[in-house]
This record gives sequence, C-alpha cells and structure tokens, in this order.
Amino acid sequence: MAVSPTYPGVYVQEVPSGVHTIVGVSTSITLFVGRAASGPMLKAVRINTYADFLRTFGDDAGTVSAMARYVRLFFLNGGTDCYVIRIASGWAKSSVTLKSDVSGGTDVLTLTAKNPGALGDLLRAAVTYNTAAPDATFNLEVFRWQISPTGTKTKTEREEFLNLSMDPASPNYAATTLQQKSKLVDATAALGLTAIAGYSVSIEPIERATHTDLATWWNGLVSGGKNKFKISIAGKKTVTATVASVPAAQADWIASRNNIATAITTAITTALTNEGVTGLSTPPVVVSVLAGPTPVAVAPAETTLFRITAGAPTAGQDVRVTSADTNDIAMTLGLGLSNGGIEVGAWATVRPAPTAITLRTHTGLGPAGAISTANLVAFSSANKSDLTSIRLDELDPTTGTLVPKLIPLSLGGATHVWVDSATPPSNTGLLETLGKIRDAVNTYQASNPTSFFWKAELWGYRLAFLNNSGDDNATVTSPGFTFQPDPGAGATMAARFLLDVRYFTFGSGGIGGAQSPGTPGADGIAPAAADYTSAYNVARSDIDLFNLLVLPPDAAPAPGATLKDLWGEASALCNEERAFLIMDPEPSWNDTQTASTGVNLLRIGLTKDHSAVYFPRVKIVENGREYIIGPAGAMAGLYARTDANRGVWKAPAGTEADVRGVLGVDVLMSDLQNGAINPMGVNAIRLFPEGVISWGARTMDGADAFASEYKYISIRRLALFIEESLYRGLKWAVFEPNDEPLWGSIRLNVGAFMHDLFRKGAFAGGRPSDAYFVKCDKETTTANDQNLGIVNIWVGFAPLKPAEFVVLYLQQIAQAIPT
Repeated sequence: MAVSPTYPGVYVQEVPSGVHTIVGVSTSITLFVGRAASGPMLKAVRINTYADFLRTFGDDAGTVSAMARYVRLFFLNGGTDCYVIRIASGWAKSSVTLKSDVSGGTDVLTLTAKNPGALGDLLRAAVTYNTAAPDATFNLEVFRWQISPTGTKTKTEREEFLNLSMDPASPNYAATTLQQKSKLVDATAALGLTAIAGYSVSIEPIERATHTDLATWWNGLVSGGKNKFKISIAGKKTVTATVASVPAAQADWIASRNNIATAITTAITTALTNEGVTGLSTPPVVVSVLAGPTPVAVAPAETTLFRITAGAPTAGQDVRVTSADTNDIAMTLGLGLSNGGIEVGAWATVRPAPTAITLRTHTGLGPAGAISTANLVAFSSANKSDLTSIRLDELDPTTGTLVPKLIPLSLGGATHVWVDSATPPSNTGLLETLGKIRDAVNTYQASNPTSFFWKAELWGYRLAFLNNSGDDNATVTSPGFTFQPDPGAGATMAARFLLDVRYFTFGSGGIGGAQSPGTPGADGIAPAAADYTSAYNVARSDIDLFNLLVLPPDAAPAPGATLKDLWGEASALCNEERAFLIMDPEPSWNDTQTASTGVNLLRIGLTKDHSAVYFPRVKIVENGREYIIGPAGAMAGLYARTDANRGVWKAPAGTEADVRGVLGVDVLMSDLQNGAINPMGVNAIRLFPEGVISWGARTMDGADAFASEYKYISIRRLALFIEESLYRGLKWAVFEPNDEPLWGSIRLNVGAFMHDLFRKGAFAGGRPSDAYFVKCDKETTTANDQNLGIVNIWVGFAPLKPAEFVVLYLQQIAQAIPT
C-alpha cells in the first residue's frame, strides 16, 4: 500500500516478503471401510488408538468382518491415525416413544439410538421431575445395560441430562439437547404438541370462618403493609405489583374471591403497563381464587387457593412469582416456588411421564397433564391419623412373584394433612406430610436392603416411588400399591398415582407404562457394492485427507461384493483423492502359481499405479486359537512406520520392514517361488529368521511387462505426497496478479519445499540441479495462458528407486605364476 506522507518524519511500511511456506501433508492416514460390531453407520470416525476403536465400534472376534483385527494390526505395526466408516445392508436403529403422564397419555418424545444395531435394544431411559422447576422441566437418564455371562446387569455409558424442557424456544429443549450432546440417542418431539397457558398456584390453603372474614383478612394484609409481589410473564421483565383492598361487604364466597381476583389482576396489569412491558396477551393474566381442601373448622368456614394464569389466547407463556423486596404478600399467600407454591410451565403437560409411581396428572384445578391440584386437594383433606401405612409390593427375583410390603406411617394426630405440626399450626402441612411419607419409605428400605428396593423422592409436591430392582418393565398395580386406609375422597388414592415402569426400553421390548414399543435395532447383513459406494461418498465429503485405503473382508460377503468386485471402484477413489489402495490376496491363491496367474484378473478395471497387492495371508492368535487373515491392515501400519522412520520415499520392504503382531504366513515360499510372483507385481510377505518380512515393493502397475514409471510403491507415494502438499500449499496464489512477481514467489516457495526434501534424501542426484527443478515463468505461462487466467508450474524430481536386486560379483585374484 502506497504511503501518503503529510508531515515531516519517518514512515514505516511493512512489505510482504513473498514467502508462503509449504508444509508437507501426512502420508499414512488410513481409511478402513467395512462392517463392524457396533458404532455409527456411514460416518467417518477418526481413530487414534485401538482402544478408541473398541470404544466406538467394538470387537466382533471376526464373526462380522475382519475390521477389528485389521485395525489392531494397523496400530501394532506403527499406524497412528485412521478413519473408520462402518457399513452394512438392512440396518436399523432401535427406538422407543415416551408418552405424557396424562391419563391415557399421548406420544410426546421419540428416542432413537445414535448408532444402528442390536446393541441399541440394550439402551434404557429413565425420566424424573426432580428439577429446579419440578412442574415445568424434567431430567433424563440414558444408559446401556451390559449383561454378564451369568446374567448380571451393569449400567454402562450412562448419560444424564438435567432440566430439559419441551419448549422449542428453550435453550434446554429436549430434542435439540439430545441431538447435540448425547452420544447414545437422538430425540424427536411428536408433531402437533401444543402448550397451555402457564400458571402459578398456591397449594397452602388460607382458612377463614366466613366469606366476609376473607375480605376483612385481605384488607388487613393490605393496610398492614403486605401488598406487593413480583411477577414475570413469558420471560419478560419482572415487575412489582401492588394490590389494593376490596369491598368489605360481600354476598357470598364467590363474590369475595372474585373481588380479590380482580384486585390481583388490576395490580399486575397496572405494573406491566407502567414498566412498558408489551407483547403479552390481552388480558395478560387471568386470576382465580378457588376453594381449597376441607377446613379445620366447621361450616361456614372454607379454605382458599390462589392461581395466576397467563392470559388467553396466547399459549406457551410461563408465569413466575417471587417475593417483593418490601411489603411482600407472596409469602403469606404461598405464591411462587420460593414460597411453597406450584408453577406449572406452559409445556409441562407434554413432558414424558416419569419412570416411577408418582402423584399423577388429572383434570381438576388445572389443565390435564399438569400437577393435579385436584389430587392434592383430595389428599390434603384427609386426616393424618387415618394414614397408617402404605403398601408397596416387591418382586421376588427368584420366584418372580410380588411379595406384599407394608410400610408403617406415623404422620401425626387427627388433623388434616394440610395443617402442619407447628405451634401454633400453619398451612404448610401438605409438604410436611408428603416428606414424612418419603422418609418412612426410605427408612424402611435402609432397614431391609436385601428385600425391599423402593426409594421415595419428593419433586415439589409430586410424591414419587422408584424401584431399584426387578425387570425393566416391572410396575405395581392395585392392590400392590395402596394407602391403608385409603383417603381417596371419591377415588382411591392409588388411582390418583401414575404407575409407570422401572425403565423405558428401546426396541420392541418396552411393554406397559407410558411408552410405545419402537423399532428393534438391527446390525444388518453383509454390505452390497452400493454400500461401499455410499461410504466413498462420505469419504469425499467428510474426510479432509486420507492416504491409504484398506477394505477388511466381510465374514460372509454379499453376492457382487467380494473384494475382487470392489477393487476397481476403490482404486478409482484413491486416484481421485491422491491416495493408495492396499489389497489382500484372493482367497483362491494358495500357492505362488495361483498368485502369479491370478493377479492379471485383479488388474481388470483397476487403477494399477494407485494400488498394491500382498501375498500370502498372515497368521494371528486370538484366545489361544489360530486365524488366517489378509495382510492389508498390518501393511498399512508398516507403511506408516516406514514413513515415520525413513520417509515416504523409502519402500516399505526389507529386513527392517518386519510385520508385527503375527505368528507367521499361511504359505511359505523359496527365493525361486518369490521370483515367480515378483515380476508379476505381487509383493511377497516371507518368513525369515528375522521374522515375518515385507519382501516386495511394487505397485499393481509394476509387472516387468508394463515398464511403468510408477513401478514402485515408494515412487508413486512420493509423487502423491508432493502433489497433495503443493495442491494445498499453493492456494494462496489463486487470484493473485498473474505476472513475474507471482511466478517468482511460486518458484521461491515450491523450490524451498523441494530443496527440503532433497536435503532429507528423497531424490536421486548429488546436487539440487540433478535432483529436482521448478519452472514457472513466461515460457511455462504464455500470454494466452495469462488471458485465460492460467499459471503453469512445472515441477520435476529424480525418483529414488529401491535397490530391488542386489547383485554381487565375486572374482578370485589370479596369482602370478613363476615361469
């Protein structure tokens, strides 16, 4: 950029040097394509250790394919970096659909295993509402059972996701969270799920002797300085509402309650208007003051509950009430979570049902699917002294029958559940009583740890009993779960609870409870040729760079998908991606004669100079048994080791090219037999005193009859290395001005790259001018080329060919003969 001087002084201008250092690419990243025991399907997974492979794809001991064995030998022989693409035909992912806890619940969330296969049927899910907002969000546990040979089950790969929501706008939206963060499952919400208007309700009754007394009590709070609370609707700004007094003279309970509801509504509406909160329904809230549970005193006394609901017609809005900084009335009314109230989220009714026995949803003082205030009112109206025990039957693991278990309860005297044990008593008894029931069950379990496996939890006001033993589909039905005597108040108490299964089961095994059986997982059968094509497309799009391709053979290849049917397309991929194919010998090659005559059939349709075949197969031992497998996986690791120790220009053969992790070869050969296959371009693997050695260095284009310039593996792979490195290292030149400054910069940078290789011994020749050249000037790039936007770069190198035949000439020195 030109300097525009304006003042006397020194101006500093940084000038580009023209140096763009070209970095050599990796040379031995291997791509394995084939069937595996488990893991993601048609996804390129990068693997850096064999332990990584086992965690992701498992070990099938050769029953599915040789994939695990090939990858193991790759790492044993020096490989450090590879990709694995799992393929199969007819595979399926295991799934299960979870229902809401409304009576006769509807499908709300489908969980699908991330990876296809029968292992997906061992996935399990559990739902709880033990969250910061127990009537709005839920927790999800997902794990996989590992079953021992004796049948013992152990949780593995366990994941837990807390405070999930069914609200699509929530950052904790269940479907999105599981899709992005779970390694085990994906999730899809059912179509057509709708929200309700969220609401905040008190569940601690306010008891007054008459309806007039209710108005007097209210006015006393207001005049006494308890007249404010904070509220937020639909996540908008929190405002402070100030309530007013109500007329003292009322006709009946309905009138008194309606006047209080109007006072609360007016206070909220005024606060929202004053604070400039917009975008809410009109009216923004609907306030109800409702009859509560049975009063302690006799009629005409009644109890009262308060509920603030987000206004119609807009569903999906939550209501959050908190205490005011001063003159607070929310605590007295029991409104807001922090004051003992219940706040039902707009999407609470479409949450998956919890895997437990829980105080269920019910159409009552609130929408179906929300926590049932009707059930809570019924329970609150009971006398504590009437609740003497709770029955929770336990499944005997040996007989499979339910054994009755009766847990004694000691909840207090002949007072209503909603009255607590404080002196003087207050109206927080419901939570206290539910807590006592929870504690009684847990105490009983602690005293009977080998015969009783239930535990109790309290999620807000939702009492829950969870079973820690037995079948995943196990549940208890009446009379296996009852209160004795039953305080149902018009319906048995057990009928007011959801009796769900222990865990939701993936596949077709989920029976009963709030689940719909899903699709069973299937590993699929041997891949067809089209499945390999699909894998190659994944490699093209998802893998930035791979250098070697290996196809582990399937245990039972599909028709038209044996290795000889696959080599052509695989080698074409290597030609396209500047990679190299390592081939196994044909199963029919059982001696050097069949190998030397059969290799020409393999060349049909093959990109010969991008591939190499090795013979014979190698022997390995697993669990005391000997197996014979192809050498391609081990050879890919040997290529990597040779590249790291000597460079890609060194042939992966010779006495230092020992094949590790094998016991031998399945065909021994002599030098003469080796001489029958080597001129045909078949690379030998031989057993020498030094071990099992790679004893060939030719591509499939390396038969003597072809006279190919890419006869040797090392020359082809060096050329691929140079091509790929320059392809990536010259992208800076695109759109640069096409003239001598650009050409000079190209010569500088490419020359530096080639000279570095020369110093490392990659080329033949004692001087740089003998070893390589770089030409980019007006001779390579004519004026017409410039007009077409083309810059031509010529790079040449003197290949360093392997000493394949070491010929020793030995001669005796003739002694002088005296005459």
